[in-house]
Amino acid sequence: MEKIVFTDIHNPDGVLEKPKPANKYIPDWYKNAKSYHAPDGKKRPFSQEEPSIGVIASIKRCKPLYDMMTAGYIIETPYDFYVHQRIDGPYYQWVRDDTLAFQPEEQLQKHPEFPIGQNGVRVNHPWSIKTPKGWSILVMQPTHREKTPIQIVPGIVDTDDYSIPFNIFIILTDPSFEGMIPAGTPLAQVIPFKRESWISELGGDKEKAKYAKDQSKFSTVFFDRYKNFWWKRKEYK
Repeated sequence: MEKIVFTDIHNPDGVLEKPKPANKYIPDWYKNAKSYHAPDGKKRPFSQEEPSIGVIASIKRCKPLYDMMTAGYIIETPYDFYVHQRIDGPYYQWVRDDTLAFQPEEQLQKHPEFPIGQNGVRVNHPWSIKTPKGWSILVMQPTHREKTPIQIVPGIVDTDDYSIPFNIFIILTDPSFEGMIPAGTPLAQVIPFKRESWISELGGDKEKAKYAKDQSKFSTVFFDRYKNFWWKRKEYK
């Protein structure tokens, strides 16, 4: 098993907990969702009331969604900060001097995610992240979760060599939002991946034969086809 190391460079005495696996942040909508959407909740190939809808498994049975939602680790907002609304845009108030930092609008070069006329806002998280040689991390908005007042701008960091906490820029999901962003709000999903060089090509007879074989296998059962035949378990501890 590969190892990722989170070092709190701002609080060497361990004031903050290290980022936890994303599977510790299963959202309420997913926990409360039913696996099968028949009126009686039973597992069967189709609804007797609506036979035309086919298999009644819900989105909760989708392993690709689950794998994306639980991949990697979650960085939380390390400290409280508060957003006020003023005539000239949002005004931020924070509890510690190093909570937030700002980049001038000119530096953003009209990036489509950033509001025109406002500076870029970034959270100064304290984590130096170390991955094995040849491994990087994808840093992105936590996926398949209830919306929070902020979202981040995604990026990739080569953390096998780079050890300085990287910038995490935030954007208000509602430009008119006013209120507290408490410490502990899920901020970023960090997913390690191995760097490889890739080349693309067009598939031929071999790939079409594999598709036909998989399609035949797919058609042998009603439920959990991908999970039972092709899915591989992923672990993050």
